[in-house]
Amino acid sequence: MNLTKKKYFICFLIIMFLAFLLRFYKLGQVPVSLYWDEAAILIDAKTVAQTGLDMHSRPWFQLLYPSYGDFKLPVYIWLSSISIKLFSVGEWQLRLTSALAGMGSILFAGLIAKELSNSESEARNFSLATMLVVTISPWAIMFSRTGFEGHLAQFFVAVSIYFLLLSKRLDKYLILITAVLFGSLATYTYFSVRFVWPAVFLIFQVLLGSKIKIDNNLQIFCFFRWVIAKLLLPILLFFILLIPMFKSPFYKTSNQYRYSADSVLNCCEYALDSNKLRELASNNFFDRLIFHRHLLLLKELAKNYSDNLSANFLFLNGDPNLRHGTGEHGLFLLPLSLALISGFYYLAKKDWKVLFFLLGWWFAALLPASVPETTPHALRSLNALLPISLIMGFGLAKIIKNYFFKKTKFIIFSYFLLIGISFVNFSYHYFVYYPKDSARDWQDAYKEIAMLIEEKKDNVDILLVEPNHNRLFIWYLAYVVDAEIIQSLPSKNFKFEQIESIYFTDNDWSKHLSSAKKIILVGEKKYIENQLSEIERIPIQNIEINNYASTNFILVEL
Repeated sequence: MNLTKKKYFICFLIIMFLAFLLRFYKLGQVPVSLYWDEAAILIDAKTVAQTGLDMHSRPWFQLLYPSYGDFKLPVYIWLSSISIKLFSVGEWQLRLTSALAGMGSILFAGLIAKELSNSESEARNFSLATMLVVTISPWAIMFSRTGFEGHLAQFFVAVSIYFLLLSKRLDKYLILITAVLFGSLATYTYFSVRFVWPAVFLIFQVLLGSKIKIDNNLQIFCFFRWVIAKLLLPILLFFILLIPMFKSPFYKTSNQYRYSADSVLNCCEYALDSNKLRELASNNFFDRLIFHRHLLLLKELAKNYSDNLSANFLFLNGDPNLRHGTGEHGLFLLPLSLALISGFYYLAKKDWKVLFFLLGWWFAALLPASVPETTPHALRSLNALLPISLIMGFGLAKIIKNYFFKKTKFIIFSYFLLIGISFVNFSYHYFVYYPKDSARDWQDAYKEIAMLIEEKKDNVDILLVEPNHNRLFIWYLAYVVDAEIIQSLPSKNFKFEQIESIYFTDNDWSKHLSSAKKIILVGEKKYIENQLSEIERIPIQNIEINNYASTNFILVEL
């Protein structure tokens, strides 16, 4: 099928309009609430927008924000502060950055597809097919509607890859440097990109980079010149651009915070396991090789990779975490599994270098998602969104081409009908049932609790928040407290334990409850009831806060 420019433009507009609806409809309402990472970003974005300083009165231009002690990179906060400055504080204002990145991802997916094509007609078909895949992907839709830095970072990685392809076609060194700049920008958005981008860059240069211009008399010189100019210098520039991050006073602490999580690096005692396995075997040369501790670690890593590559994860149930998936749909619509198979076959037959580049990009993107023990993980593997979509785009374009043969017309029509039914099923579930199903995972009711605390706090002497929910202070700061007041509050390890008469940390509850002061208790109903059963004070008022979530929060006035 050879699309005219007019038909291509019409199809392009239809896809982008559909993408806009899927990413902006009820943006502040689905998901139903901000997760605590989003709410923490909202605090810093609010204080930066209103005062030019973060929540701890540090300057807005810093390369690691302490946040509430989890140390966030700056780019999402900077961009969100712009939307909050323009539109005020709110859920959709925070998520606007990610929604725009979602739209941008679709555009650059199409541009990358064009650059990977061999002809103009193929470029149009391939780019539209790839854009459609990203537009209707549950993976892309869901993360376009949440304020996670990883989604913005994968957009910058896509922009970087596009400029790499452009530098190959135009042979302009400045364009190559631009690609490096976007790679570093992605790294200042999400930590794991520092491992992904260099690997993808090297794979690209080896497989698809500009050809080495060889003079028969200076072959070695030309080769080394290419290695220095196209490999070493860009990688060196990339890491030079990261030096300010490495020199941040919070960099070491932030690494300790992230590396403290369970992963294949610390989940097992590989040296002890290796010795035991060798002893159970013959402990010969081959046993020592097969049961080497590094091979045992690689085995665990391979297992985690397989989780992130499984058909169940990609096409059936997705990520079991309801913040990262619906639990009933894969990352991609099930019928598109055929497009993935078709894409593999088509690329292997036509252009194996493109296929290996996309596979290399995919596998490099899965590394940050495969090292932690929690697998599969849709957020940490987001940089794989575009390479998988590009392979599917190739396959889908090939399938569409076969539609115009009479013998296959009905089959192809039926296939697209299946895609349509699958897409409608996901969309209906996501906008109708998902908000209620995922409410607890999205900390629904925390905003309402924060508002209720503000309403009640002036009428009591002490307000105690259940220790297990001490992160409630994040919503209280995000929605209730003015920026200047936030910056004047004392904090411990960047956490706010007390705001006036409100305690958000562990307390001697029995001491407070035995006093004659007017007290309000906030927390889960069961916990509060257990506390009240130990004293002889009759509550004046009970207020239950349920919303979508089934947590059963309760506010009790004594």
